[in-house]
Amino acid sequence: MVLVFAAGWFSVVPPKGALIILRAQTVVVRNGSVTSYLSVFYVSIDLLATKAGFSKICQPKIESKLDQEGERRVSTTGTDNSNQEQSVLPVRAYIRRRDSLGDRGKRMSRRARRRMLDISQTYWAVEQDDNFTDEERKHRWELLRKYGDFTMAYSTFVQPLLKYHEQNFLEGFIGYRQRWGMTFALGDPVAANEDKLALIKSFCDQNRGVTFCQISESTAEILHGLGFYVNEMGVDTVLDLATYDFAGKEKEWLRYAENWSKRRGYEVKECGFGEVTADEIEAVSEAWRKTRTVKRKEVRFLNRPIVVANPEPEVRKFYFLDADKKLLAFVFLDPIYRNGKIVGYVTAFKRRHPDAPQYAEQAIMKAIIEKLKAEGVEVLKLGLSPAAWVEDLRFKANWFTSKLFKAAFHSKSMNHYCYNLIGHANYKRRFRGREEKTYFASASRYNSLRLLALIGLCGAA
Repeated sequence: MVLVFAAGWFSVVPPKGALIILRAQTVVVRNGSVTSYLSVFYVSIDLLATKAGFSKICQPKIESKLDQEGERRVSTTGTDNSNQEQSVLPVRAYIRRRDSLGDRGKRMSRRARRRMLDISQTYWAVEQDDNFTDEERKHRWELLRKYGDFTMAYSTFVQPLLKYHEQNFLEGFIGYRQRWGMTFALGDPVAANEDKLALIKSFCDQNRGVTFCQISESTAEILHGLGFYVNEMGVDTVLDLATYDFAGKEKEWLRYAENWSKRRGYEVKECGFGEVTADEIEAVSEAWRKTRTVKRKEVRFLNRPIVVANPEPEVRKFYFLDADKKLLAFVFLDPIYRNGKIVGYVTAFKRRHPDAPQYAEQAIMKAIIEKLKAEGVEVLKLGLSPAAWVEDLRFKANWFTSKLFKAAFHSKSMNHYCYNLIGHANYKRRFRGREEKTYFASASRYNSLRLLALIGLCGAA
């Protein structure tokens, strides 16, 4: 057993990859066990699976109906008693109803407002708001189109609840959130290469406990030079479309999925906003979420929450439809920019109804790759495979964080009960693209609390 002390906090790393974090005033260790402590907070690779079962408890059942005008309505009773009369709220009237709460609504927490005006997690982003002006949004949009050439760039622009760090004399911004007095930057700075160092320095000077999540090697190089510990946090699979093809045995599964779907009357179609209704997308999204182990919240921060009720500029949406034009699955793509032009896309959402055929997602992905190739798009990124194949050979890494990521990736309990990290990574590897390392950077030697806070920001706690 290993004890790691840090200013009143210390971590216990017992065998089999479990992690326990203890906050103590008086601690007595006898025969390798802690016999006296004040309180315990823990994340256990082997016990987290047991905690995941709590997501099934106290989850209000949301009933959906259509009113006479065909308007989507959502139950606000939070009960599954089918014999009880339901009180319903039109989703399109949600914001008006929220605003009608006035000062009382502003004083209420988001959780309290959501209990009063309950909507499905698919509409989580609707409930969020910000205080940014149109000029600020326009300025960041221009910076995004100029410098947003990494996987998380679009997410840093559209994701709710993010704050932004900017300097008047520098061209760029850093999107971030704060939790427990610590600051988490999302992805690389959206900035010119020559301004990134100064922007990062000013950001670190003005915020406490700074951690950078899901950054590229170039940003990791800068942070390494500033004394940060830099750990690999997984890989991002990249398809170079100019040279990508479907030949060979290794990609037969994609060809088979396309042929199987066509023979049975299924169709992959790209549609603009409004061609597929928000209700249809929500139905697939909510059915998919019910099959997940962690289903209580829509994942956020490292994944931006899905948006179905509003148009999103330059996001492309592909749908898998049956012979009756019923929606069964979809894949949404976020754009990647360079110098004002779209040079690639990243898969932001992939969701499939439980009744959809198992080849639906593969058929969509093959159609996407073929269409983007024909358009001359440079790359398609499949997104982060968390904790996948961590080696930590490039930079000075935090040994504790490295061991934790490796333990999580290989833990049978984590993969079976919480999140199938190995299956997720192996699926993306089947596309036979190149793998780019993605990094996690922190100046602290002890990242136990940071990782707990990050889990909370992602909606998993």
